[in-house]
Amino acid sequence: PAAAVCVIPNAVDACSFVPAPENIWPRQMPDGRPCINVVFLARLVRRKGISLLATVIPRVCALCPDVYFIIGGDGPRRWELEAMIERHELQSRVELLGLVRPPDVPAALTRGQIFLSTSLTEAFCIAVLEAVSCG
Repeated sequence: PAAAVCVIPNAVDACSFVPAPENIWPRQMPDGRPCINVVFLARLVRRKGISLLATVIPRVCALCPDVYFIIGGDGPRRWELEAMIERHELQSRVELLGLVRPPDVPAALTRGQIFLSTSLTEAFCIAVLEAVSCG
Protein backbone atom coordinates (compact mmCIF):
# COMPACT_ATOMS: atom_id res chain seq x y z
CA PRO A 1 0.00 0.00 0.00
CA ALA A 2 1.06 3.56 -0.68
CA ALA A 3 1.01 4.39 3.03
CA ALA A 4 3.77 1.84 3.61
CA VAL A 5 6.10 3.42 1.04
CA CYS A 6 8.61 6.02 2.14
CA VAL A 7 10.67 7.89 -0.47
CA ILE A 8 14.09 9.16 0.55
CA PRO A 9 15.41 11.55 -2.11
CA ASN A 10 19.14 11.75 -2.74
CA ALA A 11 20.00 8.80 -0.53
CA VAL A 12 23.59 7.62 -0.08
CA ASP A 13 24.69 4.26 1.30
CA ALA A 14 26.31 5.49 4.50
CA CYS A 15 28.01 2.10 4.98
CA SER A 16 29.95 2.46 1.71
CA PHE A 17 30.81 6.15 1.93
CA VAL A 18 32.75 6.55 5.18
CA PRO A 19 35.77 8.63 6.21
CA ALA A 20 39.12 6.93 5.62
CA PRO A 21 41.94 9.36 6.50
CA GLU A 22 44.49 6.64 5.81
CA ASN A 23 43.51 6.84 2.10
CA ILE A 24 44.68 10.44 1.67
CA TRP A 25 47.24 10.24 -1.10
CA PRO A 26 49.51 11.79 -2.10
CA ARG A 27 50.48 13.23 1.25
CA GLN A 28 53.37 15.26 -0.15
CA MET A 29 54.12 17.35 -3.20
CA PRO A 30 57.05 16.17 -5.36
CA ASP A 31 59.37 18.52 -3.42
CA GLY A 32 58.37 16.95 -0.08
CA ARG A 33 55.98 19.63 1.17
CA PRO A 34 52.68 18.41 2.63
CA CYS A 35 49.82 18.85 0.21
CA ILE A 36 46.09 19.48 0.23
CA ASN A 37 44.22 17.18 -2.14
CA VAL A 38 41.18 18.50 -3.98
CA VAL A 39 38.96 15.80 -5.50
CA PHE A 40 36.62 16.32 -8.45
CA LEU A 41 34.47 13.39 -9.65
CA ALA A 42 32.00 13.84 -12.50
CA ARG A 43 31.31 13.10 -16.10
CA LEU A 44 33.50 15.43 -18.14
CA VAL A 45 30.68 17.20 -19.96
CA ARG A 46 29.76 20.86 -20.38
CA ARG A 47 27.01 20.96 -17.75
CA LYS A 48 29.46 19.74 -15.10
CA GLY A 49 31.44 22.97 -15.53
CA ILE A 50 34.60 21.51 -17.04
CA SER A 51 35.54 24.85 -18.66
CA LEU A 52 35.20 26.51 -15.26
CA LEU A 53 37.32 23.75 -13.69
CA ALA A 54 40.00 24.23 -16.36
CA THR A 55 40.03 27.97 -15.61
CA VAL A 56 40.12 27.63 -11.83
CA ILE A 57 42.84 24.99 -11.46
CA PRO A 58 45.77 27.07 -12.82
CA ARG A 59 44.71 30.04 -10.69
CA VAL A 60 44.51 27.95 -7.52
CA CYS A 61 47.85 26.30 -8.31
CA ALA A 62 49.47 29.73 -8.77
CA LEU A 63 48.11 31.00 -5.45
CA CYS A 64 48.46 27.81 -3.40
CA PRO A 65 51.62 25.81 -4.08
CA ASP A 66 50.52 23.01 -1.74
CA VAL A 67 47.30 22.08 -3.62
CA TYR A 68 47.06 18.88 -5.67
CA PHE A 69 44.03 18.09 -7.86
CA ILE A 70 42.62 14.59 -8.34
CA ILE A 71 40.10 14.50 -11.18
CA GLY A 72 37.99 11.42 -11.79
CA GLY A 73 35.72 11.01 -14.76
CA ASP A 74 35.71 10.77 -18.50
CA GLY A 75 33.79 12.38 -21.32
CA PRO A 76 33.94 14.65 -24.33
CA ARG A 77 35.46 17.61 -22.41
CA ARG A 78 38.49 15.70 -21.12
CA TRP A 79 40.57 17.43 -23.79
CA GLU A 80 40.04 20.77 -22.02
CA LEU A 81 41.68 19.44 -18.87
CA GLU A 82 44.50 17.77 -20.78
CA ALA A 83 45.18 21.01 -22.68
CA MET A 84 45.11 23.05 -19.46
CA ILE A 85 47.58 20.69 -17.77
CA GLU A 86 49.92 20.89 -20.76
CA ARG A 87 49.58 24.66 -21.28
CA HIS A 88 50.27 25.48 -17.61
CA GLU A 89 52.76 22.63 -17.04
CA LEU A 90 50.72 21.19 -14.18
CA GLN A 91 51.55 17.52 -14.68
CA SER A 92 52.89 17.32 -11.11
CA ARG A 93 49.82 19.09 -9.67
CA VAL A 94 46.87 17.50 -11.50
CA GLU A 95 46.06 13.80 -11.76
CA LEU A 96 43.46 12.56 -14.25
CA LEU A 97 42.07 9.24 -13.03
CA GLY A 98 39.82 8.63 -16.02
CA LEU A 99 36.56 6.78 -15.54
CA VAL A 100 35.95 5.86 -11.89
CA ARG A 101 33.67 2.84 -11.59
CA PRO A 102 30.91 3.11 -8.95
CA PRO A 103 32.55 0.61 -6.55
CA ASP A 104 35.76 2.71 -6.68
CA VAL A 105 34.12 6.08 -5.95
CA PRO A 106 34.55 5.93 -2.13
CA ALA A 107 38.28 5.20 -2.47
CA ALA A 108 38.69 8.12 -4.89
CA LEU A 109 36.76 10.50 -2.65
CA THR A 110 38.74 9.61 0.47
CA ARG A 111 42.02 10.48 -1.26
CA GLY A 112 41.25 14.15 -0.73
CA GLN A 113 40.54 16.67 1.98
CA ILE A 114 38.37 18.89 -0.24
CA PHE A 115 35.63 17.97 -2.73
CA LEU A 116 35.06 20.37 -5.61
CA SER A 117 31.89 20.60 -7.69
CA THR A 118 31.69 23.00 -10.63
CA SER A 119 28.30 21.85 -11.95
CA LEU A 120 26.43 24.51 -13.87
CA THR A 121 23.05 22.84 -13.38
CA GLU A 122 23.06 21.14 -9.97
CA ALA A 123 22.90 23.11 -6.76
CA PHE A 124 22.87 19.93 -4.71
CA CYS A 125 23.63 16.47 -6.01
CA ILE A 126 24.41 12.90 -4.97
CA ALA A 127 28.15 13.49 -5.50
CA VAL A 128 28.14 16.15 -2.76
CA LEU A 129 26.31 13.80 -0.38
CA GLU A 130 28.80 11.02 -1.11
CA ALA A 131 31.73 13.36 -0.53
CA VAL A 132 30.29 14.65 2.75
CA SER A 133 29.70 11.08 3.90
CA CYS A 134 33.37 10.35 3.24
CA GLY A 135 34.37 13.15 5.57
